[in-house]
Amino acid sequence: MTTPNTQNDIPFELYKANLQFALRTNKLLKECGQRWLGTFDHAVDESIAETQEEIDKVSLNDEWQSLAAIPGETFLRVMQERVGDAQSMAQAVVTNQTRFMTGLQDAFLIWQRDTAKAMGGLEATKPFNVAMVDFFKLFNNTAATGAKS
Repeated sequence: MTTPNTQNDIPFELYKANLQFALRTNKLLKECGQRWLGTFDHAVDESIAETQEEIDKVSLNDEWQSLAAIPGETFLRVMQERVGDAQSMAQAVVTNQTRFMTGLQDAFLIWQRDTAKAMGGLEATKPFNVAMVDFFKLFNNTAATGAKS
């Protein structure tokens, strides 16, 4: 990307930087959604396999005693698996959120660099950067207040 030669180039370069930021953010949201779908798809596949095992057990049993034991055995196994599922889901939440926030931070830094270039260097962007810092302080304060409630 080249530095604009005239003031007329600045709006185009700013538009381009903003559009690239929007596209990067959209890509991050899509990747985040795909990771969630993958997590849920895996959980559903496991549940279907477990259900098929239970159907097979019922089909193969030919005595009352073993048939009557299936609901209790199933309940205990399912409860143990749900604890593991909850732990896996918590890990997926942390991983997914971390990847998203890291990507968003990178996208913002790229956007900031491109915006500074479009405006002719860092000196021209000082008032803008101060405004952005104030904006993110407001955002962080709002998030912190919401978390305390």
